[in-house]
Amino acid sequence: MPGRLPHLLAPAVFAVLSACTDPDSVAPNTRLLAVGDSVLAWNGFRDEAIPDVVGRLTGLSVANLSVAGARVSATSPAIVAKGGDIRQQYRSGPWDWVILNGGANDLLAECGCNGCGATLDSLVGPNGQGGDIPALVDRIVADSASIVILGYYNANVRPNPFSRCSEEVDVLNRRLEALAKRTPGAVYVGAEEVIDPANPAHWFVDRVHPSPLGSELIGARIAAAMRAAGG
Repeated sequence: MPGRLPHLLAPAVFAVLSACTDPDSVAPNTRLLAVGDSVLAWNGFRDEAIPDVVGRLTGLSVANLSVAGARVSATSPAIVAKGGDIRQQYRSGPWDWVILNGGANDLLAECGCNGCGATLDSLVGPNGQGGDIPALVDRIVADSASIVILGYYNANVRPNPFSRCSEEVDVLNRRLEALAKRTPGAVYVGAEEVIDPANPAHWFVDRVHPSPLGSELIGARIAAAMRAAGG
């Protein structure tokens, strides 16, 4: 979601908190790939990002290529240059599982979370059909990988860049869930199932990103869904 911090946080802090795997250093035995935005990247500098938690709980080796601020339809050359086009983060490989999230930054940047029908349709159409995210999911499934599609939690807990996005994100989540239901090998996990908007222990200080505990809770929920699906 959210690749933006309040102005009180320095860019250097942002970079450390959102660190993830170097795309050129993915080990050949990696079985779990994560692509997406800062929800998946957050806490990566201390190996406590959501994919790190999933790897520990499932025993799968992990490559986390998610990038803070990433978009599904990255129109900015600066975003593309830092690996922020989620479509380009994915690469074919011997993955057993792929964890994917994305779309909230597109809603904020492209339509300001107001009148976002066209942006939502470009991400994923009604009933989970059509758009850039289904096209990416089809690529992943064609590579014989199972996929977890991660929905967003509710970050509307106090004024922050995403406070005004709750209705649009709800629509996005419903469409992502529909996409997973129609896609063999796909599982939808809603992060809002485990993240309590009223519990400060679940949040980083910006009240947008997950704390280490928040990442742990989401990662545990994903690992449980993978086991239930036979992964």
